[in-house]
Amino acid sequence: MIGSWIRRTGFWALDALKGGTVRKHYNDIALKLSEDYDGCDTKQLSALLEHAKNSTSFYRDLNKQKPLDRIGDFPIVTKADYKEKYEEFQSDLYLDKPLHQMSTSGSTGTPFTVNQDMNKRKRVLAEIIYFNEICGQKLGDKYIFFRVWTEKNKKSKLEQFMQNLIPIDILYQDDGSLEEIRQLLKRDKLINSALGYASTYEHLVNYIKSCGDDATDMFNTKILITGSEAMDMSVKHNVKDTLGCKIVDRYSNQENGIIAQTGDLSDEFTVNKASYYVELLKLDSDEYAVDDGLGRIIVTDLYNFAMPMIRYDTGDIAVKREEGQDGIGKFKAIQGRRVDTIYDTKGNRLTPISICNYMWGYTKIKQYQFIQEDAKKYTLKVNGEEGIYTKDEFGRTLKEVLGPDAEIDIQFVGTIPVLSSGKFKKTVCKYNPKL
Repeated sequence: MIGSWIRRTGFWALDALKGGTVRKHYNDIALKLSEDYDGCDTKQLSALLEHAKNSTSFYRDLNKQKPLDRIGDFPIVTKADYKEKYEEFQSDLYLDKPLHQMSTSGSTGTPFTVNQDMNKRKRVLAEIIYFNEICGQKLGDKYIFFRVWTEKNKKSKLEQFMQNLIPIDILYQDDGSLEEIRQLLKRDKLINSALGYASTYEHLVNYIKSCGDDATDMFNTKILITGSEAMDMSVKHNVKDTLGCKIVDRYSNQENGIIAQTGDLSDEFTVNKASYYVELLKLDSDEYAVDDGLGRIIVTDLYNFAMPMIRYDTGDIAVKREEGQDGIGKFKAIQGRRVDTIYDTKGNRLTPISICNYMWGYTKIKQYQFIQEDAKKYTLKVNGEEGIYTKDEFGRTLKEVLGPDAEIDIQFVGTIPVLSSGKFKKTVCKYNPKL
C-alpha cells in the first residue's frame, strides 16, 4: 500500500503549498459532522442568503418585491427555472473570476450546467475525501469507477495513475463484460473499493453467483459505494454475501456534491449538514413533510457563491426521518426520482420500491424494467430466458399491487439499455395523472 501512501502524502503536500484550502474544508466538515457539533452552519447560511440578494438579479428583484428575511421566504427552484433564467442566477461578483463548470447528465430530461467558484470546488473535493474515509476508502487507495465513459468525462492515463483509478465503462453489461470485471476483482487484490450504480452491482453480483465464486477467498474489495441509485436491502445482503464487503449508499449529484450517505447495510441517510441545508417538502405542496411520509428533497448549497442554489428541488423523494430547527438531519430512504413515481389503476401514487418488493422472488432473471404507459396500461420488460417464468406469473404478481384491472404487457427482451448517463431505471412513468 506504499503507492496509496505516496499519493495521499503528495496530495496534501501540494494542497499545503497552495494555501491548504482543501485541508481547511476537510477539517471544517469533520468538525461540523461530529457528535459535538449541533445543527447546520447558520452563519454560513445567512452569508449565502445575503450574498444572493445583493449579487444576483433573480433574488435581488424578488427581495424588492417582498423581503427575503429567512430561508423560508425564498422560492423553490427547479432545473427548468435555472435553464430559463440562467444568467439571472449568476453572481455579479464572480462573472470575471475562474469558475468550474459541472454539467448534469439530464437523466430526468433536463440537463443543465452549474457554475461553481473555486472555493466551492475545493469544498467538494474535501467532501469526497471525508465521506470516502468514514466508510474505509482512504485518499490514494485503488478503486473502480463504474459509469458510462465518454470523450467528455474520460480520465487521461495520468489522471488515472494519480487517482489510482480503474475506469470501467458500463454502457454494455453482457456476460463478456461482466466476466472481465469478475476476473479483475479476483486478480487485483489492491482494489479497495468501487463507486457505481446500484443496478450495476446487482447485475454483476447475479453473474458472479452464477459462476459459483466464494467471497471468502476470491475477492478482496472492502467497500462498494452506490451513487444516484439507492440499493434495495435484499440486494445489499445479496452483494455482501457474494463479495464480502461493506455496502454504502451515497446520495449526491453533479450540481452540488455529496448530500447524504448511509452506514453499512443501512437505509438511513445522514445529511451532510456541514455543506448543505436540506428540507423535505410534501409532494403536492411546499409544506414540510410529515414524519414517516414521503417528501421532495430540497437542497440549499451553502458554499456555491458563484451561482447560489437556494431551495433547489432535486427531483428526488425520500422518507422523512428526523428534522430539527435547521433542516433535515436524517432521512430513511430515497424512494426514487419524483418523475418515476407510478400509480395504480385507481390513481393512487406508488413509489418505485413498491414494484421492487413484488419482484424480489424472481431471482433467476437478469434485469427488469417496469413502465407505466397510461392510467391502467403497463409494460414489464424482462431480460432473461423465456420459460423460467411465465407471463401469467408476472401478471398475477403485478396485479396484486396495481389492481386486478391492470393491463400489463409482458415482454421478454435480450437487453435493457441504460441511459446515456449510465443510470438504469427500473421504473419509468410516461403517464401524467394531471392531464
